[in-house]
Amino acid sequence: MATYTETVTETRPSVLRLRGGDEATKLKMRQHLKERLAGAFRIFALLGYDEGVAGHITVRDILNPHAFWVNPYGVAFDQMTASDLLLIDHDGNVLGGGNPGEGQLFNAAGFAIHGSIHRTRPDIHAAAHSHSYFGRAFSCLGRNIDMASVEGAQYGDTVRLYDDFGGVVLDDAEGQAICKALGEKGKGVILQNHGILTAAGTVDAAVAYFVRLEKLCQAQLEADAVGGPRVLTDSEVHAVFSEQGGEEVAYEQAQELYEWLEVVDGLEYKL
Repeated sequence: MATYTETVTETRPSVLRLRGGDEATKLKMRQHLKERLAGAFRIFALLGYDEGVAGHITVRDILNPHAFWVNPYGVAFDQMTASDLLLIDHDGNVLGGGNPGEGQLFNAAGFAIHGSIHRTRPDIHAAAHSHSYFGRAFSCLGRNIDMASVEGAQYGDTVRLYDDFGGVVLDDAEGQAICKALGEKGKGVILQNHGILTAAGTVDAAVAYFVRLEKLCQAQLEADAVGGPRVLTDSEVHAVFSEQGGEEVAYEQAQELYEWLEVVDGLEYKL
């Protein structure tokens, strides 16, 4: 049986390690994962990270570790609900979810990227990519972010650079190249001329990592514009990363975003 780590809904969310478990528990957990994923899209919309039909966030399925949930093609991020999401396997077959009869389409580029990540990194259960403004702008420079702030040090060396733009990602080879750039420990990757991508063990953490990286790209552009930042030393980066670099910190940061979502947008995303 697969081992899976995710969050459960309580007054203050905590982390649940689910090893095996009965069918009812797994179905409840699956619904929770879908709700967190749908909420992630709405958070991205509120932050202005959605543009056209670009962008995709995924989470590995709790019942079938060889499949993941993803947004259907053409559904606006700010309208996403748990029932809209599609379950697709690593071969690109739609296994369930969505609205049968209305077309079960998903983003081919999203599948190429996320399918490769989910196949290659079993420790990653969620990944997020969207054409956010500052991530897209910074990615045009073909460089990585500087370790020049606490927020950057929280990432440490887990932000990687993919410096070979292969056009629209429509095949597995390009997805594998991006996954190779992410590496065994990467949590974020700058996709040259394409934007940014983050990955984590939970949807919550992947969302927080994305928000953090987008803001880092903005800060880097602004610091460069006024002469360039003072870069932290390796020991300074290590001190911050050892205290604040874990996924549990990113997960906790995400809870404020989900609370904000429910205040301004309600609970419709869970439907």
